[in-house]
Amino acid sequence: MDAIDTKTTAAGGAFEQQKLGAELVTKTLDRLNTDLATGGVNQDYDFQTKVLSAATGVGGNLNIKA
Repeated sequence: MDAIDTKTTAAGGAFEQQKLGAELVTKTLDRLNTDLATGGVNQDYDFQTKVLSAATGVGGNLNIKA
């Protein structure tokens, strides 16, 4: 039983590490594409993050019933 728990914990740890890495990349890209003087976001980057990610379903739940 300990071996199963260890594998579950290792997989969970790997998932959390991957999630942390993805959040770090996202925050870094957000920061690099923001003008620090005006606080405005690069228009191309803004389009890509809002429109294109919505079309692919990234970050959203597509199985919502009304």
